[in-house]
Amino acid sequence: MQNRFLGTAASLDRAAPMPSRLVGKRVARGCVTLLAAFPLVDYTLRQFLHPLGAIWDKVVLLILALVALNRVMRGHRPDVFAWSKYAGWYIAYLIALLFVGLGSPGTSFDGFRADVYDMLFGLLLPFVVEPEDAPYFLYVAAALAMLIGLDGVLQYVLAVPIPPGWVDVGEHVRTRVFSVLKSPNELGAYMEMMAPLILGMGFAEKDRVPKIIFFIGGVFCLITLLLTYTRGAWLGLGVGVVLVALAFERRLLAVVVVLGVIGFFLPPIHHRIMDLFSQVYYIKASQGGRLVRWQQAFDQLAGNPLFGAGLGRYGGAVASDKGLSIYSDNYYAKVLGESGLIGLVLFFALHVRLVVEVVQKVVRRAVGPNRAIALGGLIGVIALLVHNVVENVFEYPANCLNYFLMVGLLLLWSRTFDGQEENHG
Repeated sequence: MQNRFLGTAASLDRAAPMPSRLVGKRVARGCVTLLAAFPLVDYTLRQFLHPLGAIWDKVVLLILALVALNRVMRGHRPDVFAWSKYAGWYIAYLIALLFVGLGSPGTSFDGFRADVYDMLFGLLLPFVVEPEDAPYFLYVAAALAMLIGLDGVLQYVLAVPIPPGWVDVGEHVRTRVFSVLKSPNELGAYMEMMAPLILGMGFAEKDRVPKIIFFIGGVFCLITLLLTYTRGAWLGLGVGVVLVALAFERRLLAVVVVLGVIGFFLPPIHHRIMDLFSQVYYIKASQGGRLVRWQQAFDQLAGNPLFGAGLGRYGGAVASDKGLSIYSDNYYAKVLGESGLIGLVLFFALHVRLVVEVVQKVVRRAVGPNRAIALGGLIGVIALLVHNVVENVFEYPANCLNYFLMVGLLLLWSRTFDGQEENHG
């Protein structure tokens, strides 16, 4: 059977010297590699070549779209992700809201772009990445995250100066690390997604030296996560580990216990967590903090419960830049306020389907060493979605793009599992 298949493939190669799946392969590989290294590439270009830094990712998206179109026109028809259909419904609804909001076209278009842009990279992946190449990009992303984790630890050792607004009144911390990302919160979100994936790679690796590198790099990422002092990222990772442990691997609960003990006995972390339960924090949150911002989402919704205030008009960077609204500090509240109950339901459906697909295609089908990587990837996905409850994580380009990129690569990687289940049965 295998020989017959290879024979058929060989005849196709003779009939078409450049198979559709190979059209633009080097270009696509280079582009996806840049995306896997997004935080460093974006930081470097914006620091030293700012005009290029402002457009490079748009150029990459255009190139990938052209490669995908070229391949489709040549007959390449890969299976799209199951969550793509739900993304299509969500995007179609936002397009309708875009036309409704043409009274202020600039705001509506900017809001639409902010909601959809990073998702497009994930939707394109099946057309520009071969499943057997997915591990390469996962390793590139892991290598960069480990370097950023090391940089975060070095920042803490050097006590890099930070703005006073990054520390609560009465709180004393050496520094809050941020590395090449814009803020500790953005770095915390990045680490909560990449750290479990890297540690999973460490458990999966058979060779001693790479295994040690992954474990050391994963520990650096966890330490950097702690040193961001981002409570939302701690919460996201904790919930992600607990849910995955209860559903698939009870031994992971030991990790939660260890991290909890460490957090309890480290004074700065202990203080930052216990501050959440203080009367002072509740008063601040009620006067101008998260509680007020979440209430404002319902106030925005009151005028038009089904469709919201309109794209770009509440809760995110677009609304903030145009003086229409402050950040909601809850991405789901932002979606609710600007696109209404219909938008929130479609948004939830998209991400629930995405998580279900990762569970069905990656976690349940991964066997042997691959299972550790699959569980690590799932923990990161859940962690980021939980973090969105207390912060606008998807407003950070590096994190929103990385979310869809990692999900897409994991799903493509799972397409190489065929036959492995039987071999480990």
